[in-house]
Amino acid sequence: MKLGASPPTITRGISEQLADRIGHHTYEMWFGHSSTLQVQGNRVEVAANTQFVADWIDSHFLGDLHGVACEALGEGALVEVRVAPKPHRGHGEGSPDSAGGDCKETLAANGSAGGLSPRPTGRRGPRRNAGLRRLDDFVVGQSNELAFAAARRIAEDRTATSADGGSPLFIHGECGVGKTHLLQGISQRYSEQSKCPDEITVRYITAEQFTNEYINAVRSNTIDKFRKRTRKLDLLAIDDVHFLSNKVATQNEFQHTLDAIGLAGARLVLASDEHPHCLGFKRALSSRFVSGMVVKIERPDRTVRIKLVKQLASARGLRVSDAAIQAIAARCAGSVRELEGAVNRLAALRLVSDWPENAQIGLVMVEQLFKNRCWRPNAPLRIGTIVDVVCARLAVNRADLIGSGRHRRVVVARGVVAYLGRELTTMSYPEIAQALAEATAD
Repeated sequence: MKLGASPPTITRGISEQLADRIGHHTYEMWFGHSSTLQVQGNRVEVAANTQFVADWIDSHFLGDLHGVACEALGEGALVEVRVAPKPHRGHGEGSPDSAGGDCKETLAANGSAGGLSPRPTGRRGPRRNAGLRRLDDFVVGQSNELAFAAARRIAEDRTATSADGGSPLFIHGECGVGKTHLLQGISQRYSEQSKCPDEITVRYITAEQFTNEYINAVRSNTIDKFRKRTRKLDLLAIDDVHFLSNKVATQNEFQHTLDAIGLAGARLVLASDEHPHCLGFKRALSSRFVSGMVVKIERPDRTVRIKLVKQLASARGLRVSDAAIQAIAARCAGSVRELEGAVNRLAALRLVSDWPENAQIGLVMVEQLFKNRCWRPNAPLRIGTIVDVVCARLAVNRADLIGSGRHRRVVVARGVVAYLGRELTTMSYPEIAQALAEATAD
């Protein structure tokens, strides 16, 4: 794409590149129906229909927007995300907020009455990693202190080579033990610690995003751009590597990416639910995973859980007694997400109970919290147990769960098994699907 091209041509080219990068379905949801994109000089302007959409685009797609803008307009390109002005006649408008209604995250507006102010983005600075979790907020204990030390070293020790610094760093452990927090914290700290942040490239993505970008690049014949964007980095953090299981073509591309990054002296951080040797990848790829440092995060011990409850309660403005904190930590012995859920429900219970705002929460309310809800067990359930209970309650045959039938009851049963499997076991969704097939085949 040439800079001398007409604005509509440049806009169309940027839109196509953005769709290839984030996926066409995602693009249509956030840029096709809920906002408009246009180019003015060296500035890419996104006008969102609502504040919610503007905040979501700013939090999730600003780095991708800046990347395609620089490719099309040069390194001095700017990106602006704002709320489009409302027409005076509002009775005929739809409700674009529904585009993001299924998102799990709750976003707060920045308080600007006129929408988001323009954010001139630097070339490759830390702004691209805004919104990521930070290492300073990570609660350290015996269950994760080795992983945290390795994370700090690879993010902060600039005097060591990539290999001496522990690259690649492979972190594995059950769901909800802090792997994502560490990967995002490494990305954030590496950007902040750089003396010249505008001259480094850092990227945090999931293996699913990597797969989608690779597939879109192959389909659109833009594989060279994909490789240039992925391999010319100073630090690459990839989460949920187990997602690449049984994806042979993507594994091959992933292996070449690791080789290119390693030869360039860049640093690589990976996370998965399983040890590299248990992922079922081909031997050449697994050997690259274990060539650096492999470290496991265990379930949070009691000391860590107590610290986490205190931190979560403080963040929500809750005053909780020591006895109540210990009771929550004792009942939620699984993942960090269990503790987050308990504290969130405790905050909601305080509101509905008309509890005084500054009053301390004690054992009485905590016992009420666990009494009013059939709380998840201390130990994870087997997926087979979940399948048996769901099939019995909904009168569905086990074989129908993995069949092609679309009967309403079967569809509901599949959804319930997937939900309960994610909530009550330590499995990811791909692992649930595989375990479901094995359970129903028995």
